[in-house]
Amino acid sequence: MFRCILNSNMAWNPFRRKAAQSRAFAVGKTHDSRGTAATPNSKNPMILAAAAGLTDIMNRTNQLRDNSKYDTEFDIFDAMLSLDPELNGAVRAVSLTANNYTINYRGAKNARIREAIRVLVEDTLGNQFDDFLINAMRSMMVYGNDINKLVGTSREGITDIQSLPLSQITIMDERSLNATVDKLAPIITPTRYLLREGETTVQEFPSDEILHIRIDARSNWFLDTENRWSYGVWGASRFSALKQAIRAKYNTVNNRMALEESMTKQFITINMKAVEHITDPDEQRDRLVHIMDEVVSMLESLRGDQIPIFPDYIEIHHTDTRATIPDNTAFLDNVNADIAAVLQVPRVAAGQERGSTFAATYNANVWATSAIRRMQSILRESVHDLFSQHLTLLNIQHQRRDLPFLEFEPIEEETPTTAMQRTALGYNAGILTLNQALENLNLPTEGRKGNERKMGGGAANVGRLPREEAQPGTTREDET
Repeated sequence: MFRCILNSNMAWNPFRRKAAQSRAFAVGKTHDSRGTAATPNSKNPMILAAAAGLTDIMNRTNQLRDNSKYDTEFDIFDAMLSLDPELNGAVRAVSLTANNYTINYRGAKNARIREAIRVLVEDTLGNQFDDFLINAMRSMMVYGNDINKLVGTSREGITDIQSLPLSQITIMDERSLNATVDKLAPIITPTRYLLREGETTVQEFPSDEILHIRIDARSNWFLDTENRWSYGVWGASRFSALKQAIRAKYNTVNNRMALEESMTKQFITINMKAVEHITDPDEQRDRLVHIMDEVVSMLESLRGDQIPIFPDYIEIHHTDTRATIPDNTAFLDNVNADIAAVLQVPRVAAGQERGSTFAATYNANVWATSAIRRMQSILRESVHDLFSQHLTLLNIQHQRRDLPFLEFEPIEEETPTTAMQRTALGYNAGILTLNQALENLNLPTEGRKGNERKMGGGAANVGRLPREEAQPGTTREDET
């Protein structure tokens, strides 16, 4: 019996014939075993095949493990975000929560302030304001920072918000650029923001023209591209705790892919029935090599919806490699759990559908809601700073409490059943009037009659159990 070892991805064949050569086998056709033998290119009967595109597939993810020459940590975070779907899904789910907002203009002090902020948000910025909020939420999670250049005039106020690339930004205080800045004398008070420092296209902006949104900046040490230490100036990225985990994840995935592709997936056997009519041993060998070459050629040209038809002396055998290669599912599941834990999002939001208990899912949602509200509060204060700078440019006198209030929609919407239960508890306890309870449920009120509260609500259900004969219509004999 003649055996041909084949890989599942046959992209290279040392015995491939020229295109003009006739095909012995085709889909739906059989080959006459008495056909003319072709001259082989080699006497070696073993067919080897390389996995096409495998190097290209793993090249980018291998860089996470091999490349240690990133200019900044922000470049590492970009690579992690673009290559890992769980990471990208979690960040996208959280960043989109910033798109659900309303601006309460009624909270402004006067009509002039309300109109100035409305023109800024709705007319001047428009959709760019939505993009600004979403990108700021995303940057806080990925980089811990979001730096924007404010463009405006004293006549129109702020007219544009330009997002600056974090990997090209350095922050300085009043010292010169050549001053020694180390942990003994770090940058604590930012006064200047430099874009592309050290290049011919360097730009410098004062801090009052920059809107810098950051998270967890307090007591955070940061080393910039010019080897200057700062303290409490840059925000802390949550991705910092995932660098090793993501590298280990793709190291494991790529090693398993390479191992699977290097192993034999199937082999073909050619029975001696194919050459039983040939007596010359050399001609038999040439005939077998020719048949083997034709089989490989046909398999390479098949579409996904086609099935080859071979003569009865050719058999294809598939091998099961699942028991041969160690299973790394548990390890990858632990890494994905680390991603959800560090980013404080439910695992379902990161695209992981593995089941969990109700209690665990509920606790994860509570922690995720708390983390998102924290970032939303930071973003809300930054937007109020934006409003304040806009009014300052327009020379409109104001205080912080005079500004319109930015409100984000609740992350978890209340169901009608929960609203009914909450309202019923308030009314039965005498806290809400009937009209207030009806308004909470979007129902018509009862006029002046509904302004009264329920008195003594729930008192009959408080106390010890009823005594004997306490219930009407019962006697001691009935109870016994």
